[in-house]
Amino acid sequence: MNHTICYVSQLSTGFTEEDINAVFETTQLNNCRKGITGILLYGFGNFFQVLEGDKKEINELYNTIIEDRRHHNIETLINHDINFPIFAGYSSSFNVVKTKSDLTAIKKYLDFFNTKTPFSSKITRLINPFLYAP
Repeated sequence: MNHTICYVSQLSTGFTEEDINAVFETTQLNNCRKGITGILLYGFGNFFQVLEGDKKEINELYNTIIEDRRHHNIETLINHDINFPIFAGYSSSFNVVKTKSDLTAIKKYLDFFNTKTPFSSKITRLINPFLYAP
């Protein structure tokens, strides 16, 4: 059963850009190894992540994420079963979004995908503020 969890969280005090990059690297490595698709964004002091994959894997991962001290104020935005992972068609791996051009490419992909599922329109609305992050 495919499942998705989408959340936003706030970076904890005392962490640096180097720490953020370490989060990106670890996330991409671990999620690719487990066959998890989705995206991870950072902007305005917040993380935004979409996780897609096997329900058991996603729930176990999310429980680990909740315990991570590098962020707090974790707010679950979406947590439900899905027919198919929308980001699996974007690329063959988990996507860490580091630049505006990366984000713009994902938005274009989601805009196209909006005709296929209402879930992609929700994600599009949620990532829009990150397009304007400094």
